[in-house]
Amino acid sequence: MTNYEIMYIINPTVMEDARGAIIEKVEAILTAATATELKTTKMGERKLAYPIEKKGTGFYVLTTFKAEGQNLQAAENKLNITEEVMRYMITKN
Repeated sequence: MTNYEIMYIINPTVMEDARGAIIEKVEAILTAATATELKTTKMGERKLAYPIEKKGTGFYVLTTFKAEGQNLQAAENKLNITEEVMRYMITKN
């Protein structure tokens, strides 16, 4: 098992109470890809370096987890079609 982290940006138009559901959805996607030991940190709404989808801010979330590298492609495919997630990046720790 390798340590990974995913940083993703939730669309700022999503209301605060719905953000928890989106975070749970991303965690479920990762768990389906055999991720374990998930630890999520909400970093809050921040200004973007450049506009994404004509939006100047986004809600940042960082999740660390352990997983097998060959299983991450399935998680990335599902994250690509999740409309509330504007951008994401998975990196190896």
